[in-house]
Amino acid sequence: MIVWLLHNWKGYVRLRLHGYSPERFLNLCNARGLEVWGLICNRDGDYEFYMTVEGYRRVKPLVRKAQVRLHIIGRFGIPFFIYRYRKRWYFGAGLAAFFLVLYVMSLFIWDIQFDGNYRYTYDTLIRYLDSQDIDYGMLKSRINCEDLEASIRTSFPEITWVSARVSGTRLLIHIKENEVLSIVPEKDETPCDIVADRAGTITSMVVRQGIAQVSVGDEVEEGQVLVSGRVPIIGDSEEEINAYLVHADADVVARTSREYEKTFPMLHRERAGTGRRRRGWYVKAGRWSFTCLLPVRGQGEWDYAMEEQQLRLFSNFYLPVYIGDIRGKEMVSYESNYTKEELEHISKAINYQFVKNLEEKGVQILENNDRIETSVSECRLKGELVTQESIVRTQPMSEPMTEPDTQPTTEPEETR
Repeated sequence: MIVWLLHNWKGYVRLRLHGYSPERFLNLCNARGLEVWGLICNRDGDYEFYMTVEGYRRVKPLVRKAQVRLHIIGRFGIPFFIYRYRKRWYFGAGLAAFFLVLYVMSLFIWDIQFDGNYRYTYDTLIRYLDSQDIDYGMLKSRINCEDLEASIRTSFPEITWVSARVSGTRLLIHIKENEVLSIVPEKDETPCDIVADRAGTITSMVVRQGIAQVSVGDEVEEGQVLVSGRVPIIGDSEEEINAYLVHADADVVARTSREYEKTFPMLHRERAGTGRRRRGWYVKAGRWSFTCLLPVRGQGEWDYAMEEQQLRLFSNFYLPVYIGDIRGKEMVSYESNYTKEELEHISKAINYQFVKNLEEKGVQILENNDRIETSVSECRLKGELVTQESIVRTQPMSEPMTEPDTQPTTEPEETR
């Protein structure tokens, strides 16, 4: 490969050899160290071979000595290419301008990528870089990766590790976020009661602080006190002599029921494709853009989808040019009543979303029943669920905080 490149760079010719002693000529070339390759003998008994331009200039004494004749039948390489197209200078100028523009564009940042960000979105980090005067189209030499890493760690406390580097025309920022809470929440010690968040039958109860007002198996109503934050102090006579208030703490799980209902009209609007399609594309470079979309007859409804990608020459050499593909399809709207299958599908979707929201909150579903009621004009979806969940809700106490009286009481001495 290297030899081929050297031959093309310096230029080489294809020669036809005939005369008195062609074999002697070839031996003389070998003795003088002149490179000859691709040697063949044609039907006329003449030899054809390749030789460099420099070698051809040194071969004239050998031609006379061997009494042979050489004819050039082909010229190859860059020198001959330039000479052949010397009048088409604009081609070379355009090629040089292309590489010049390519070099200039390689000095700028045209793509910014983040990796490892979960807590902070891409838009949030891009806005922060913009506040630090780091944006698309800036010179790569103006970016100090060490200062950028330090500023990101300072501005975002949840980010514990940052690595920034420039690769090609891309700025790559790898970050690692802290998975542990940076601030430990303070424990609330405000006196309060625990009341029922909803009605149900208690199935389990664990009290850590406070006085239980109900027990397992009791039916409770919404707002009923489950655990009191008022702790009485009983004296030797089994009478309350004082009391103090605490922040009630307990786990209370109850069997409850939930219902949901959704009503919507039977008549609804649907959209369907007519089969007509449109295809186009657009080019965007900075604030300049050009769109090419074939015109269409009529005033129908069209849905469009676009796919955009950034041009690049190599894996990390991105250009500030975006090409997008536009696809459109004509739609027609009409009114129709829901079918039985569609209503069942909608009912399952609503029930699934309702159950999913409850399970994300830690609610256990014991029974799940739903039904569909239809009339001429509307449809009503009803659902009934039997659940097992925590019904704990705190309620502040209005009584002031009091401390138990620990001083011993003394009785007055009897008068003698």
